This record gives sequence, structure tokens and C-alpha cells, in this order.
Amino acid sequence: MRTIVLTGGGTAGHVLPHIALLPYLKKHFDRIVYIGGAGVEKDIVKQNELPYFEITTVKLRRTLTLKNLLIPFKLVKGIREAKKILRELKPTVVFSKGGFVALPVVFAASSLGIKVVAHESDMSLGLANRLTAKKCDTLCTTFPIKQKKYPQMVHTGAILRKSIYTGNAEMINLPKNGKPNLLITGGSLGAAAINNIVWSALNSLCDKWNVLHLTGKGKNNPKYKHPNYLQVEYLENPQNAFAWADVVLARSGSGTVSELLALKKPAIYVPLPRTESRGDQIQNAGFLEKLGVCEVLPQEKLSVDSLMKTLKDVYENRFKYINNCAKQTWIEGTDKVIDYLK
Repeated sequence: MRTIVLTGGGTAGHVLPHIALLPYLKKHFDRIVYIGGAGVEKDIVKQNELPYFEITTVKLRRTLTLKNLLIPFKLVKGIREAKKILRELKPTVVFSKGGFVALPVVFAASSLGIKVVAHESDMSLGLANRLTAKKCDTLCTTFPIKQKKYPQMVHTGAILRKSIYTGNAEMINLPKNGKPNLLITGGSLGAAAINNIVWSALNSLCDKWNVLHLTGKGKNNPKYKHPNYLQVEYLENPQNAFAWADVVLARSGSGTVSELLALKKPAIYVPLPRTESRGDQIQNAGFLEKLGVCEVLPQEKLSVDSLMKTLKDVYENRFKYINNCAKQTWIEGTDKVIDYLK
């Protein structure tokens, strides 16, 4: 029996690519199981009816805290638990999407001589992938980056959901009034900085655009209304919103930018600032801006005026962005990742 073990978590971005791969993995493996922690990965995986093994995981907090002193002890415990599970499953390969959840599983698999493949979504390696890179047989990347430090690193491209190509714009309940369509999203958790500017600019925005605003779970504000404006916490079928949109305003997480690039959507990115991240979204957006596929509007420069001006410029030059997106043939990497796994 050919078994693949999936691991990774801490955020949905470390888990959803696994879900996107499932239709492909089922063609090559008899059994697909997931090893993770008690976080968001557990809920997502169970919704997709995969066998789930929970282990002790450890998160490095980037602030001074006594909790970090427990890391070595929890890591050793997690590795021990992962080893026990892996010995029972005898997988052909372990596939890691990074995040702190993956650390004990990759260390355990490497020590048992099990093939390990990892995938990095961002322009630079996240902490978990940096710590486990030398334990991997192959380290795939979304972006065409190379580092001599990691000879096992190969560029494959992004893991993309098949469904993004099947969107139906007619499913979006906003007027057909001749105005262009603007999709705004701050990710699954929303982005307060983006939401607040959108609400401040709402009348000006709706004078020029039809606006679909994904606010994030629990963040809708019912006092903001307009015939050209629809706010929703999230969408079950985001591909419909992608198909509908003429321009997208978004954070620049790797999943978002990869899908928008593959769909050739003109975009404005507001990266998560360094005060709230390791700077990966800034790197992602900066790389894409140099390719001419988007504009970057730093959060510290985000205002009603800067938003309206940038939207106007991007829409007026939308065909330039669309054409530049079409030149980026490196982004779709699903089949290449499968080749390294099977």
C-alpha cells in the first residue's frame, strides 16, 4: 500500500495547498493521512474527511516570553509521537507545507529514512522550512528563487486549486450598470487596515465601482450600505468573485498572489507590514511589482486619496497588467510538485 503523509499548519495557508492536491494524490497513493496539531489544520483536514493524527506541536513566539523555554521539550515530545505514527503507517513519502506544525514530523521522518518533500510558498523560506531544509530530499518553491545553501531546492511553481479556473461571474449579486468591478479581500481573517479605509472611501468607491468586499469572519459592519456594495465575511466559492472582478485589492499572501497571477487579474497589493509579520508579503509583492503585474500600496501609505488614485491608474492601464501576467508561465506548479511526490 502506497501511503503519503501530509503535514503543516499554524495557518490555513499551510493547509489549503494540501487540499488542492487531493484529487491528484488519489491517483498515485492508496492512503492519504495527515499529521498535525490541534490548530486550524485539524478543522480543515477533518472537513475533507482525511484520517488525522494529532501530535504535540511547538510555536516560536517572536516576543520575549517564558513559553519559548518549553520549545525544546515540546519538540522532542512531538518528534517522539510522530516517529511512533510513522513507524505504523510506513509512508512512501512525507509532504510538508511548512509552519511550526511540520517541524516534528519532518525531523521524525528524516531520522527514519523516509523520503521528505517540502514546498515553500513565499519568496523567502519561512522559519520551519529553514530549520528542516537539510532534512528534505526536495524543497519545492513557488517563486523562481535559488539559494546555493540548499542544493535540494527546485522551482516548481504554486499549488493551485483546479476550481479557480471555473468561476461564474453571474453568481455575484451586484448590479450590471457599466461600472467596473472591484474585489477587496484581506484574507480569511480580514484586514482591519483595509476594511477601515474601504468604509471611509465607500461613497467615492461606489461612485466609480461595483464593490465586493470580503471583510473576514465576524468583521462585517452593517452600517455601511450602498446599492453598488456587497460585504461578506468570506465566500465558499471565491472563484466566482475572481471571475467577476476587473481589479483586485488584496493582501499579498502567496496563495492570493499565485491565484491572481494565474488568472491574469490586475491587482493592487497592500502587504502585511513588518510590524505584523516576517516581511514575506512585502517580498512577494515587491517581486511581482518588478514584473509589472501589479501595483503595491504599502499599508503606511494607504489612505482614501492614495487608494482612489491607484485604483484609477490600475484600471486605466489594466491591459498592461493582464499582458504582463500572461508572460509569467512559471506560476502553475501543481503537476511538477506531484512528480516529486509520486
